[in-house]
Amino acid sequence: MPDSIDRILQLIRQLAPEERRQLLQRLRAGGLLGDDSGFTDRNRLEVAPALPERTLAVRTPPGEPAARPSRQPTSGSSALLLRMAAQQPGTEGRTTGKVVLGAPSSAPETPDPHAMSPLPGQAPERPIGLIFDGGSKGNPGFGYGSYALRWPGQAQQIVQLQFGNGVTNNEAEYDTLIAALEAVHKRLLDGGADPATARLEIRGDSQLVINQVTGEWKCTDERMRTRRDRVRELLRTFGAWQLTHQGREHSVRVLGH
Repeated sequence: MPDSIDRILQLIRQLAPEERRQLLQRLRAGGLLGDDSGFTDRNRLEVAPALPERTLAVRTPPGEPAARPSRQPTSGSSALLLRMAAQQPGTEGRTTGKVVLGAPSSAPETPDPHAMSPLPGQAPERPIGLIFDGGSKGNPGFGYGSYALRWPGQAQQIVQLQFGNGVTNNEAEYDTLIAALEAVHKRLLDGGADPATARLEIRGDSQLVINQVTGEWKCTDERMRTRRDRVRELLRTFGAWQLTHQGREHSVRVLGH
């Protein structure tokens, strides 16, 4: 039976995002899946399984090679996809599922009478704020992270992530920042806004991540270099960004750890 399940999971991994959605619909229609309203990123409690690495379309500065086109896989919405994601090839012995524990708040703030509504296709006029932090219980050990998203005109939301075992503190810091940037990029696209019109203000207490991303520090470790390059790739999709180091006490005050 385990071999059969592994074979099924292998076949599911090979499906395109639309085919996965159709599969879930058929399983639910046939009664093989229960109500998974608690496992969808469209609800207050979100579950976001780890997804295969994907490349976003980025604006290429003159003189640099063109980036590969964007390929955005769909977010999983069932325990089946969560398990499938946790068993991505090359991750044996290490859980890579990312579970969003925090519930984003949709309650709007009091409108600013002086704020201008963004034009169609434009990001919010004010910068989008991000605070990120990650760590591990043991080094390496069980990895976790949190980020606070301050979307102009809306209440702050905090998203908590779990990265599983075998994760170092620095990997968790990087992976949290990557998850936050991917979430902002997706939200802009879902709202019909061009990420290239957005401005980001990012804060964190990891000197290693911030100084490596900005080029102040060298990055010789291959695992860190891969993550640094991913962060830079994501940042290039936005119009402007500012990455600032802050004291750990500020992160703890906002994120709780």
